[in-house]
Amino acid sequence: MPYVIGIDTGGTYTDAVLLDTKMQGSDCVRRKSKALTTHDNLEIGIRNSIAGLNLSDGQLKKIEKVVLSTTLATNAVVEEKLGTTGLLMIGGKPVGSLATDLAVEIQGKVNIKGKILRDIDKEEVKRAADALLPKVEAFAVSGQASVRNPILEQKVKSILNDISDLPVVCGHELVSNLGYLERTNTAVVNASLLSVIDRFVTAIKEILKEQNIKAPVFVVKGDGTIAKIDFIRRVPVDTVLSGPAASIVGAISLTGAENAIVADMGGTTTDIGTVHNKRVELSKDGAVVGKWHLRIKSAKLYTYGLGGDSEIRVKDGKPELTPYRGMPACRGGEDVTPTDILHYTGEFVGWNRRRSIEAIAAQAASADMTADEYASEVKNTIANKVYENLKTFRKINYPICAIGAPAESWYRITREKSAFDLIVPTHYEVANAVGAAASGVSIESEAVIRVGEMGGGYLLHSVTERSEFDEFKDALKRGIEVTREHVVGMIKEQNLQVAYIHYDCRNMYMVDDQIVYREIDAEDEYSVEAAEQIEGGRYLETQIRIQAAGKIFAED
Repeated sequence: MPYVIGIDTGGTYTDAVLLDTKMQGSDCVRRKSKALTTHDNLEIGIRNSIAGLNLSDGQLKKIEKVVLSTTLATNAVVEEKLGTTGLLMIGGKPVGSLATDLAVEIQGKVNIKGKILRDIDKEEVKRAADALLPKVEAFAVSGQASVRNPILEQKVKSILNDISDLPVVCGHELVSNLGYLERTNTAVVNASLLSVIDRFVTAIKEILKEQNIKAPVFVVKGDGTIAKIDFIRRVPVDTVLSGPAASIVGAISLTGAENAIVADMGGTTTDIGTVHNKRVELSKDGAVVGKWHLRIKSAKLYTYGLGGDSEIRVKDGKPELTPYRGMPACRGGEDVTPTDILHYTGEFVGWNRRRSIEAIAAQAASADMTADEYASEVKNTIANKVYENLKTFRKINYPICAIGAPAESWYRITREKSAFDLIVPTHYEVANAVGAAASGVSIESEAVIRVGEMGGGYLLHSVTERSEFDEFKDALKRGIEVTREHVVGMIKEQNLQVAYIHYDCRNMYMVDDQIVYREIDAEDEYSVEAAEQIEGGRYLETQIRIQAAGKIFAED
């Protein structure tokens, strides 16, 4: 039977599971392990969690793949622990704050239709690069309307590659939507993460070699899909929020629920996401991480400050939940946390209960309460906060699926005070690692067709090109062709086999001041009705979205 190892580096714990791919639901988990996360060196916690699985030689030989979800990229962005990136902006500076101070404007202009109004100056690009080179570890290139025609970004990248060995990231390679500032900052953050993720990848490969694990390694992306670790070396920004995405996939895998609100309670925060028809609900606007709005595919999340390690203090004679990470008294620290409250009441005991009792008694005395009164007050405060933050989702009539190490206790306590439909799956405490192991490879790319310049012909805007056509059917055929080539190429680049390709193509019209869509059957010969053939409607555009799934070759 083939196995998959799933690993999740959370705020408090690094979890690992051995998942049996032939089994369904909670039965798929054959072994599980928890180790404390080592924030300054995530690899140590990962090494310890794998070692905790105590895998036999027979199990090692049957491992099909290893999948990690990691906080590395998210933490690096939030804590501003990034590499230095030089930014070349084509056609002007975006309005708003940039994710780097090392930015230079160069000439060049593309209009909203993708027509080149002004070409770049090769010598100007070289001068800009020479000025930045001594100060940077990578380059980012971003131009106005580059998603309508990437040619100027491509030219600048080619020049930079000729004069330097530093990596170059272009905005159009990562983002297919208009929005110059967000696209620019996404490119800068991705370039700034390259050195961070490179060190991590090297360390992970060494750890797996030590453990005699020879299977291919994947990383969870922020949308809940996975990619090979060497592919992630180029697009580390895709792994931002990979942990919460893995948790939602884990909830789906462990419960089989079609629809659910997934609440993942970690060390100091709780992330809440939604499952619709066994799929992770994605954000339409990307993600805000630290100071920056990133145009990445990510789970739609609601996050608030509460976890098992949240520090509890006394303020004005009453217990107060803070947003800070404390070191629980039960684990040798000096702070009172929700985990200590559970140790005091005996509802969960995993470490030193006596230390929790002593710390709570001292804090209760400073609030002029008995220890029992204080613990009860804190329990009520925590339960109220949990329920208040669930209210946002009460209009969605889905059950609450609680996962994460502290979740089982606190959500059951909350349900006793405020009734709601609750699911706590078996292996809830390692659901994120299960989600990592259960995630699949998926690549998606988009293109759009619009009426051409001066209202004649058609323009195709794709991630790789801008093309003009006299006939709609030719534009559609090329749009599908180039988009399919792009997703298939990205699957094959990871040395994977294409498992399936899904086409989602539709025409958009304006009819009586209403947007109307008409689906296009695009999987066979691209024989479609003319775009203009809808009575009383004005053709606006054609949207092409193609998704390809990947799988490991039998001999890989």
